[in-house]
Amino acid sequence: MDHSWSPVRSAVSSFRACWRSMALTDVTAKVGAFVLLTPMVAVLFRVLLAMSGKTVLADQDIVLFFVRPAGGLLAMLFGGLLLGIVALEQSALMAVLYANRAGRKIGVPTALRFALAHGWPVLRLTALMVGRTMLAVAPFVALVGLTYVALLGDYDINFYLKERPPAFLAASGIGAATAVAMAAVLLRLWTGWFYALPLVLFEDLSPARALRASRDRARGHRRALVLSIIGWALALAAVSAAATSTTVWVAGAVVPRAQGSVPLLSLAIGITLFVWAGVNLAINLLGTTAFATVLFSLYRRFAGTGDEDASRVTRFERAVPGSPVFLTRRRLVRWAVVGLLAAITLGALAVQTARLDDKVLIVAHRGSSKAAPENSMAAFLRAIADRADLIELDVQETADGEVVVFHDSDFMKLAGVGTKIWDATMADLAVIDIGSRFSPAFKDERVPTLAAVLDACKGNVGVVIELKYYGHNQQLEDRVARIVDERGMASQIAVMSLELDQVKKMKSLRPSWTVGLLLSVSAGNLRASGADFLAVNGAFASRRFVRSAHLQGMKVHAWTVNDAATMSVMIGRGIDGLITDKPALAKAVLAQRAGMSPAVRLLLELAGIFGVRPDMTGL
Repeated sequence: MDHSWSPVRSAVSSFRACWRSMALTDVTAKVGAFVLLTPMVAVLFRVLLAMSGKTVLADQDIVLFFVRPAGGLLAMLFGGLLLGIVALEQSALMAVLYANRAGRKIGVPTALRFALAHGWPVLRLTALMVGRTMLAVAPFVALVGLTYVALLGDYDINFYLKERPPAFLAASGIGAATAVAMAAVLLRLWTGWFYALPLVLFEDLSPARALRASRDRARGHRRALVLSIIGWALALAAVSAAATSTTVWVAGAVVPRAQGSVPLLSLAIGITLFVWAGVNLAINLLGTTAFATVLFSLYRRFAGTGDEDASRVTRFERAVPGSPVFLTRRRLVRWAVVGLLAAITLGALAVQTARLDDKVLIVAHRGSSKAAPENSMAAFLRAIADRADLIELDVQETADGEVVVFHDSDFMKLAGVGTKIWDATMADLAVIDIGSRFSPAFKDERVPTLAAVLDACKGNVGVVIELKYYGHNQQLEDRVARIVDERGMASQIAVMSLELDQVKKMKSLRPSWTVGLLLSVSAGNLRASGADFLAVNGAFASRRFVRSAHLQGMKVHAWTVNDAATMSVMIGRGIDGLITDKPALAKAVLAQRAGMSPAVRLLLELAGIFGVRPDMTGL
C-alpha cells in the first residue's frame, strides 16, 4: 500500500514545499504569454487572410483553407506555438521543483530564465509532437471521409440524421470504431511522450531523441501515467464545480438582501464578481501547478536518473537573488482598500450594464417547426399564432425557375423521396407530401412558394429569408428581390446566407435591405463582409462575441435554441434575435424574465457569467 501511494505522497510533498514559488512563477508566465500571444494571434490571422485573398473568412472558408496543404502547415505551426508556450510555462514550474529536490530555492526570474534558455528545443519538441499527431490522425480522418462519401453521399445529411437508415447505422458504427481506434492510438502516442519535456530540460536530449527515450522509459507503467492524469483532471473538475457552486450560492443569499440600495447592490455584486475572479485564478493556478508537480514526480520516480544537479537551474540566477515577497500588515491594508474599490467599481459597472429590459426578437426557425412540419405553410401560420416577431425560412430554385421554401437538398427526410430540389418542377412538387411523416394531420402540406408565404406574412410577421444553394444557384438573389419588391415588403424582410459572396451580392442588389451572414466561427474584419447582422450558432454567442459585433455596428441572432434555460442565458448575453423551433416557449421566457425583480435579474446575469444554467422550471 505504501509503495503504491508513494508517487502521490511525493507529489503532495513537492507541491506543499513549492506552491508559493510556483504560483508566482505561473502568474508571471501567464502575463508574459498574454502579452506575447495577443499580437502574435493577430499576425497569424492576418497571414491566414492574406493567404486566402479575402478580408473576412466565414465557416466554410476556414474549413476549406485548413484542408489545403498551406492551411494544414499553418495549423501545425500555430498548434506547435500554442503548445510550446504551455510547455515553456511548465518548464518554468518544473525548474522550481527540480531546484527544490536539489536543496535549493529559486525565485521567479531564475525559473523564467531557465525556461527561456530552453525555448528553442522546447518549441521544436512541441512542433514535432503536433506534426506527428496530425500524421497519426490523417488515416482515420481519411477513413471517415471515405465512409461519408460511400454511405451517406446519396441524400441530404438531414435525412440520415432523422431517419437513421441502415446506411447511417453502418456509417455510425464505422465512425465509432474509428474514433475508438484513433483514441487508442493517440493515447499510446501521448503517454509515450509524457517524459519528453523533462528529458529535454534536465538531460539535454534533442527533441527527436527525447521522444524516443520517453517512449522507452514509459514502458511498463503507462497505466500509472493514465490514472495519474485522470486523477488530476477529476480532482480539478471537482474543485472547480464546488467553488463555482459555492460562489453562486453565496451570491444568491447575499445579493437579494441588498436590492433596496443601489450602492449596497453594487457592492454585493462587485464583491461576488471579485471573489469569483479570484477563485477562477486560483483554480487555474492550481491546475497548472498541480500538473507540473505530477509530471515532475512521475518523471523522477519512473524515468529520471535520480541525480538532481542544482547548478542546472541556479546558473540562471543573478549575482544577488531577488528577495521573496512577504505579507505585511501595511500591504494587507493596502490590498484590502484596492480590492474594496475594485469591487465597488465592478458592481456599479454590472448594475449599469446588466440588461433589465430584454430587447430581443423571437425568430421562428422554419416556422414553429416543433408544432408543424418545418418550412410548411402550417408551421408559418402557427408561428404567427405563437406571436413570433419574425419567421425564418429557406429558399431554393426549382428546375423551372420558381423560388420555393425548402431547406434540404432533397425530400428524403420529409417525404422519403430522393428527388433533388433543383431537378424538380412545380408540377413534381405538387404531388410530394411533406407533412404526413410529421403527423397524418398535415397530409395536405406541400412545398410552398416564397410568394405564397410572403402573402401570408405580410402585415402579420417579419420574415428572414435564408438563401440556399448547394452549388446550384441560377438567379436566386434576383428572383428573391423581385418577389419581395412586388409585394412591397422590403421593410418587413431580412436576407441571410452561409456564403459570403452571396451576402455581398444581395447587398449590392439591394443596398438598403437588411442582410446577414450565417456562421459558427469567423476570422478577420466582420464589418468588411457587408453584413448588417450575424446569425451565429448559440454555442459561439458569447458575451465577448456579442459585444464585439455590436461595437462593429452589427446585430447578433443566435440559433437554434430550444430550451428555456439556454434561452434565458442567450437573452442575458444581449443578443438581438433568438432563433428557435419553439417561439411560444421563447415568448414565455421573456414574460417570466419581465416579471422578475432587478436583484433576481442580476442573479440570472451572474449565473450566466459563472456558466450556471438558470432555473426556469416554471416553464
